[in-house]
Amino acid sequence: MTPRPYSPVNRRRAVDAGRDRILDAALQLLQRDFAAFSLDAVARKAGITRMTVYNQFGSKAGLLEELFDQLVTRGAFADMPAVFAEPDPGDALELFVEILGRFYSENRSVLSRMRAAAGSDPDLDEAMRKRNERRRRGIETLVQRLDPRQRPSVPDGELVNTLDVLLSFNTFDSLAGPERTPSDVAQLVRRLVRGVLGGRNPGPLRTRPKKRGSRRK
Repeated sequence: MTPRPYSPVNRRRAVDAGRDRILDAALQLLQRDFAAFSLDAVARKAGITRMTVYNQFGSKAGLLEELFDQLVTRGAFADMPAVFAEPDPGDALELFVEILGRFYSENRSVLSRMRAAAGSDPDLDEAMRKRNERRRRGIETLVQRLDPRQRPSVPDGELVNTLDVLLSFNTFDSLAGPERTPSDVAQLVRRLVRGVLGGRNPGPLRTRPKKRGSRRK
């Protein structure tokens, strides 16, 4: 019997499956204890060699960056294109707040552990800096779209700094406390953002349309 050839497609699928297994192992370790996070620990958790992890990601920094990329390409952030497609910049900013609240809720445990470990690991600090920079770039884009009448009389850079603080995980997490989730305080954050912009208080959060077929029979 002639063996089936190992095609490039099959090889790509095997590589992707291996990367997913490594990333899943990395996420599980981060959710437990960042102090124990290392390429060796991830390799043991994934049941592979350290060299395999290194060949896939190059370093712990590379692994952390890829893990952040995975977090933001699933869950709440899948709705992010709608923010920048929204023609009204005020509505876009409110939707941005709502999506961030859901993202922070979905990943609260791992984000909390990363925050606690900040300053103790240069690789983590660099990965978190890049993650925060993405949020800031989104805010800058939305601020540039605001009507001048919707902006306070401060330089755009200061406005972006203020909004960046309001929309950070630290703010959502602190406002939520132990009894609520970051998503629970999204409307409060929206009101704070409106206060900074000098506009009216927003109404209740707009509910996203349900997908067809999601209703239980």
